[in-house]
Amino acid sequence: MEIQFLREFMVLSETCSYQNASERLYITNSTLSKHIQKMEAEFGFPLFERSTRKVALTDAGKILQQKCGQILPLYDEALVEMNKENAKATNTLSVAFASTMYRYGVLDTILAFKDAYPEINVQISELPSPPQKSTFIDESVEFAFADNISRIADDVNHQPVAKEELVLVVSDKSPFFTESSLELPMIAREPLILSDTAFLQDLFFDKCAEAGFSPDIRMCTGRSQNVFKLVAGNYASAVFPRTCLQEYNGTKELHAVSFSPPITFDIHMLYMKHRSFSSAGKLFFDYVMKQGEFL
Repeated sequence: MEIQFLREFMVLSETCSYQNASERLYITNSTLSKHIQKMEAEFGFPLFERSTRKVALTDAGKILQQKCGQILPLYDEALVEMNKENAKATNTLSVAFASTMYRYGVLDTILAFKDAYPEINVQISELPSPPQKSTFIDESVEFAFADNISRIADDVNHQPVAKEELVLVVSDKSPFFTESSLELPMIAREPLILSDTAFLQDLFFDKCAEAGFSPDIRMCTGRSQNVFKLVAGNYASAVFPRTCLQEYNGTKELHAVSFSPPITFDIHMLYMKHRSFSSAGKLFFDYVMKQGEFL
């Protein structure tokens, strides 16, 4: 029996819903149902009682759920130990990241991994531009972290690891200063400073078009300190990623106002779809996935 079937069984036993379980597992309902049926055929008895309203464990299913709670952690522990041992022979991991990734805990995670596995030689580099297939093609980079994946080829996987939000950054003189959120059309006449990052501009302009207006853009820049100074001086408000405010060290108070509905984008970990991970890479991938979202 495939170990993945046991993992899928555990998720279904926790959710008691094929729909919720399949969403968590990123597989279709029919695929999950087929895998459970294969398990039941192999065991020789049903694991779930099915009705039109709910899914519930049978007595046999409850026993398997209890044992899987012991089996799966032991399996994962054994796998980590085996990969760790094998990584000693191929102990190099290459990771690249876009320059803004320090805001999202990416570097902290890489360095924490390095501390957890000191025998692995972790090579870190910065991406000069948005990652493309060529970033990985010579195998000099096994993983990359970036927010802009507009030029990613179909054979490069992108796994979300954090979520960022575009917000309206305003001064204490702004009428929006006391607001916690606002609908996008409310800033239709507001003079704005916008990030010079193309994919963020596309994201914002698309949302404005959906809301039925064209924004009044006074300036585009990627330098957050310039943005803060201009906003604090009441030149304009700014539409920028929320985490940029971590870099503000001025004396005048600035405030970040969310949009309703929120305008968000993902931070991704990238790697080749059809290339097997190195031993060190497998350890790193599992380590990152166990962290959950960085933010």
